[in-house]
Amino acid sequence: MHFSLTEEQQLLESSALAFLAKEYDAQAPMAAPELWQHFADMGWLALPLPEADGGFAGGAVDTGVLMRAFGRHQVNAPYYGCVLLAARLLAELGTADQREPWLAAVMAGEQRIALAHDEPHRHTPWAPRQTCAVRDGDGWRLTGVKALAAGADGADALLVSARLPDTAAHAVFLVSPQSVGLSMHACRTADGGAAADVYLEGVRVSNDARLGTADDATPVLHRVLAEGLIALCWEACGAMQAALEQTVSYTTQREQFGQAIAKFQVVQHRLAEMAVCCEEALAATELAALRVNGGTADVLAAASMAKSKVGRAARYVAQESVQLHGAMGVSEETPVAGLFRRLTAFQQHGGATAWHSAELGRRLLESNAWRESQTLLPGHHHAPASSDSLVTA
Repeated sequence: MHFSLTEEQQLLESSALAFLAKEYDAQAPMAAPELWQHFADMGWLALPLPEADGGFAGGAVDTGVLMRAFGRHQVNAPYYGCVLLAARLLAELGTADQREPWLAAVMAGEQRIALAHDEPHRHTPWAPRQTCAVRDGDGWRLTGVKALAAGADGADALLVSARLPDTAAHAVFLVSPQSVGLSMHACRTADGGAAADVYLEGVRVSNDARLGTADDATPVLHRVLAEGLIALCWEACGAMQAALEQTVSYTTQREQFGQAIAKFQVVQHRLAEMAVCCEEALAATELAALRVNGGTADVLAAASMAKSKVGRAARYVAQESVQLHGAMGVSEETPVAGLFRRLTAFQQHGGATAWHSAELGRRLLESNAWRESQTLLPGHHHAPASSDSLVTA
């Protein structure tokens, strides 16, 4: 296949890399409000949002190259949870009265909203939620627990997903963190990000707090989650490439028995395998992004495909980078230690890698899609793949 970024996408990635190289230090990051305002000034907060709401309508590849830059520089801002999930969900589901005041403030960097969706004992983002919403007069009462909601601590509002009574349908509610019955426990995740556990004990909200008018928000919710997972795969690819480059640099400088350890054949083989993993992971991520941009009917399958491949590759690259750094690999003074934590945490984001591998296999078996190439059009297995065939495959 021939895949290349457009001129606009190249400019987006190069400007992001230049800004982060100059302004951002993963070991001593700038204050969160200052960083978030820079994101707004660069237009990144508006990138994935619709033009009708004042955004730039960026697609999966546009947001992907930005996330890849974030991964390379270990950015610990809640862009994924607050923009790629919460803001996009509000844009997709919300009414005009709900979108107008919030999205303008989000894109300007003045306010943040976060999605509270993950729950204890719900190991996949697409499983039915235990948090429930029941009618209470002219409003709703929300009861349940949300785990590790990225960016929830300090957010101006939360989007809470909840299952409707006696159905498999879900709704999403816009909830104030100051609501009676709502409490949060702030925490840090393994990759250094900020999150919070959210406890809802009969939190009452008005009927206007429910996003949109659809009877069931599940399809939109799952699609946004799947596209967010593909964006996380882009971020992991950036972190993997950074880990590989740092490992190559270290093994070139580190000497043993009178020569650089990079000259030993066993080290060269391990570096080569890391490079192959990086290339394969990026190819799978690009394929998933092209399918999203092409309007595939099964975004969940594309997300599982990407997570399965990138998750397995990320584990290998993370572990090998630490091993080849020796004792220095576990020192927080070296960037590779932070990359190891980020890639390890990625294994559980959006569902465990093993679950997505099993889910992908199940989907391929049930649809008999395993009989056909996943990158070529049916009946053209010997023809060279193009980006068009990837979009429609």
